[in-house]
Amino acid sequence: MRALHILAAVVLVLFLIGQVRVGGRAEFNAQGFFLWIRLGKFHIKLLPAKPKEEKKPKKTKSLKKTREKKKEKPEESPKEPEKPKNEKPSPSLPEKIGGALEYAQALLPVALKAAKSLWRGLRVDTLELELTAGSSDPADAAMLYGRANAALEALWHPLTRAFHVKDGRARVKLDFDTTGITVYGAAALSVKIGTVVWIGLWAGCRALFGALAARKRIKIKRQQRKAA
Repeated sequence: MRALHILAAVVLVLFLIGQVRVGGRAEFNAQGFFLWIRLGKFHIKLLPAKPKEEKKPKKTKSLKKTREKKKEKPEESPKEPEKPKNEKPSPSLPEKIGGALEYAQALLPVALKAAKSLWRGLRVDTLELELTAGSSDPADAAMLYGRANAALEALWHPLTRAFHVKDGRARVKLDFDTTGITVYGAAALSVKIGTVVWIGLWAGCRALFGALAARKRIKIKRQQRKAA
């Protein structure tokens, strides 16, 4: 019974870890581009990176001391070139291409299916787009406002169709104190750890068996060429 309790506790812990979401958050505004990595509730800032502290240059020794420490090495006689050993003939170009195609045919479907599954598991937690149309002239501001609405609509619909967006906001603002159109965008994407692990295990097993089968087919074809 104790072993069953321990096993149940381990399964529960693994299940809870698998529900933790990992991903990232990106933001673009007038100050620049910002990027964070997300692990559960924790966020680590990647961009803009903190400036590194400049290290003080080390004191160089004088030339006299360095010359005294250097020892004169005797000139080595040039070595005779080694005779090439009996090497196995490298496979011809058609054989290399054929082998690469065998591996590609075996592994590409697995990679595409894994990418599709990962894409389905990916979720956009927040997506925010904001365009600000600004001009001191009301007529110009109205014209810019119409252009900004058209541009926002052209961006928003493809994004919401391609991703599963949990919380999305899009709007256009008017500002008579600025000129032109300014853009603000923010997006946070995440995926469950369990989803990544499951897809990785599935794809890894399928890729391994596919690569072994492709290798076996390549060996059979080589043997058939030699026999012919």
